[in-house]
Amino acid sequence: MAVGESTHKEGMEQPVKYYVPSIAPGSLMLYRGHAFPQWQGNLFAGALKLKHLNRIVLNDSGEFIKEERLLLSLEKRIRALVQSPEGWIYFSTDDGKIFRVKPKQ
Repeated sequence: MAVGESTHKEGMEQPVKYYVPSIAPGSLMLYRGHAFPQWQGNLFAGALKLKHLNRIVLNDSGEFIKEERLLLSLEKRIRALVQSPEGWIYFSTDDGKIFRVKPKQ
C-alpha cells in the first residue's frame, strides 16, 4: 500500500489516537517510571507543529481516555523523548536544548 492511499486496511489494527489536523509528533515514549506514579502506562509525544509535550492516557485495555498538552509556554518544537532510571523525562528541542521534567521537591 502506498503512503496516503487510505486511512485503514482490512486486517490492520487502527491507531488508538490520531490527530486531525496533525500535531506532527516528533517521538513517542511509554512512561514506566516511578517519579510520576500517576503517569504509569501513559504515552508521551513531542509535538513539532503545536509546540508542546502531549500526554496520552490509556485505560487498562490500551484504549484512549484523554490527552493533556503540557509545556505549551515553552513554545518549542519537542523532538526526542527519553526516560531516565529515576523516572524523569528528558527531551530535546529544535534549538539544541535539553530539558528535564522531574517532580517538585
